[in-house]
Amino acid sequence: MKRNIFNVFVFVFVFSFCILISNTNYLMCKEEYDKKLEEILLKVEEASLRLKTMGADIKYTRVISLLDSEEISYGEIKYKKPKMMRIDFFPPRNEVNVFNGSHIWIFHPEENQVEKYEMNDSANAPQEVDLFEFGYEYSVEKIKKKYTVSLIDDIITVKGTIFHLELTPKDSTESQYSRILLWVNNTEWIPIQFQLFESDGEIVNTIELSNIHINSEIPDNTFRLELPEDIEILEPFQ
Repeated sequence: MKRNIFNVFVFVFVFSFCILISNTNYLMCKEEYDKKLEEILLKVEEASLRLKTMGADIKYTRVISLLDSEEISYGEIKYKKPKMMRIDFFPPRNEVNVFNGSHIWIFHPEENQVEKYEMNDSANAPQEVDLFEFGYEYSVEKIKKKYTVSLIDDIITVKGTIFHLELTPKDSTESQYSRILLWVNNTEWIPIQFQLFESDGEIVNTIELSNIHINSEIPDNTFRLELPEDIEILEPFQ
């Protein structure tokens, strides 16, 4: 009888000790994880403060699962602080998007039409406008206020490490996106790929950047559209 009691005591002691060790390891891992995530976010913020201009090739993919459709567009992007961006999409899309700080212009040369949006109505405008917030005019405080941020993975490549981050809106009623994924490299410390999920993931917008050039000279007139005199101006939400 005493032997059985002793065995039970040993089992309880060992089991409790294992739980204690597991919890300690979990806390240590979580502490390391939180520290690593914070370091990544601060690196991105520091890079954002240094960044004045950016140029790159862009691949934009929009997938709508319900319609079984996929649209892929290629082009060139130029960005300059504050809030100025131009994207020239090659044929067959053949479209020019200009963000000049106050308005968004989408020029369709073949139709001789241009769409005009207010910047504060960007929810109804192209998804590319979200590049401003994630990585180019970014702050840790602003992102943490709006999103829960988590580190999904480290991807080791021949060119360095890419950090895969997930942003989940804290208030889904104020966000167009239910989920946002970012891929940040450890060279420029800016996002090189974005995935923006709409309608609970039924629509996925993917923006991939390559051949990135940081802080090269980009004149302000790059962000002025030279439009034909007979152009038709459309303001869809006015």
